[in-house]
Parts: sequence; structure tokens; C-alpha cells
Amino acid sequence: MMTARDESRPTRVAVVGLGTMGIAIARLFENHGHEIRVFDTRVQAADPPAPLAGMRLQICTTIGECVQDADFVFEAVSEDLAVKESVLREVSRWTAGIIASNTSTFMPRVLAAFVARPENLLVAHFFNPADVVPLVEVVPHAGTAIEARRAVERLLRDAGKKVVLLEKESVGFVANRLQAAVLRESLSLIEQGVVPTEDLDEVVRSALAPRWAIAGPLGVADLGGLDVFVAVCTQIFPDLSAAQEPSPLLTSLVDSGRIGAKAGSGFYPHSDQSARESMERIAGLFSSLAHADPTTPERPGGIA
Repeated sequence: MMTARDESRPTRVAVVGLGTMGIAIARLFENHGHEIRVFDTRVQAADPPAPLAGMRLQICTTIGECVQDADFVFEAVSEDLAVKESVLREVSRWTAGIIASNTSTFMPRVLAAFVARPENLLVAHFFNPADVVPLVEVVPHAGTAIEARRAVERLLRDAGKKVVLLEKESVGFVANRLQAAVLRESLSLIEQGVVPTEDLDEVVRSALAPRWAIAGPLGVADLGGLDVFVAVCTQIFPDLSAAQEPSPLLTSLVDSGRIGAKAGSGFYPHSDQSARESMERIAGLFSSLAHADPTTPERPGGIA
């Protein structure tokens, strides 16, 4: 059962795991006036990483110190189930608060087995950069208490996030399923010699992505005509990639150490400056979208 919070004090938010995502989650809630405690075995209060400089938070020396008396605990450790199990079991020893995992792959019902109060656990899947990208996917499991779900939704919405609550668990949730489907077909087209890497990305940047950003794939289908999409899908669906394993193009890059911006190369060469500039452009795009005044097509049920 959830315990009632003293409304006269600031909300206490704990973040366990201070990689890129954990730091940004801490920054998000710190910017909205919450009391923040953080913990990572690699981070010491005497020598905090540069992204934490100037932030009003407490860097703790143990998980217990970090999460004790916290209203919300955001777990943001690496996507390794054994690591998550160890961390969540320790978190659960010290808090009766709500535990939200930032996992992008593991089902909440799996993670719930690691905590003493599974009714207080759910997934809150942020997107990088977590303090900039508006969306958070909230994924409860069948045993998540409705009060816990509502409390996390309220906390996130008050922090300016757009919350999508999944009605049931699904591997990869929603965003990563869509992303994986597009990536699979993209890699297939490149491997077949249909289009080079740079031009594939140009197709998305200069045609698909802007339309999706305004209307979403279903809204775009409505605008184009569902009869047209039936005809198009009838022709294309049988020829789409149905690969059940990651593309050899993708795995070969990983095997050679070319794992992306953090390693200096992936599909493209990268430097610290170019990676930073790309993230700044992404942040700028989301900022411009947030300040735009788009007309939203009316949706079924009268919801605009």
C-alpha cells in the first residue's frame, strides 16, 4: 500500500544511476523544485561529474541514503537485467515509495518480482535527452496500484511531460517497436543496394519525419486517404523485411567497435563536438515544436 505524503514539504525524488539518462531525469525534477537525491557507485560528492555542477541536489554514498523517505525513485541503471535486479532489490529494502524504472526493454512484470511492494512499481520510459524530449511512456504491470500510476502521471505532467499510458505490456513498449520496425526496413533497403545510408536518412528528414512530427503516422494516413494506403500496403507489405535477427550490417558495425557517437563512429563519423551539436539541434527542434501553435486535427470521440 502507498503511504500518504506530507503535502507541506517538497516532493522527494531519488535517482539511482547517473548515466546520461539519470542525470537528465535528475535535472528535470530539480528544475521543477523537487528535493533531489542521487546515487551512482561511480559518482562521489567531492568530485561530481560536470553535468551535475550547479545543480541543487544531494549526492549520496549508498542506495539506502538516497532512497530512504523518497516519494518517487527513478531507477536509471544500465540495461542489464542482473544489474537491475540487484539495484531494485536494494532500493526495495529502503523505501516504501513508488519505484519507476527507466528501462526501454524489460517488462514491468519482470522487474516487479525484484521488489517487496510490486504494486508500487512501474516503468517510466524517458527518451534522450530526458529533460528535453516531452514524451514519457508509463507502463504498469497488472498488479500496479492505480494510485501509483496516477501519482507518477501527475508528477510527470507537472514537470511538463506528455505522458502516454500503455493499456497493456508489450515488448519494446510503443516507441521502440516503431523505431525498430523503421530501422529494420531501413537496414534492409541499404543491404539490398536500393539506397545509400545518407540518402535513406534524407528521405526521413525531408519527407517522413516532418509529417510524422505534425500528424503522426495514422494522422498522415488519414490525410493521404485510407483507400490509398490500403492499395499501397497491399503491394508493399509482402515485400517488407521480416528478419528475426538484427541486420548483419548493424552487427558488423558493433563487432568492429563502431557503436555510434560515443565511440567516434557508427554509420557516420562523430566527434564530441558533432555529437553535442546534434543533440543541441534535437533540443532546439523540440523547443520550437513546443512553442509552435499547430492545429491538431480532431480525433475520434471529439478529442482534439
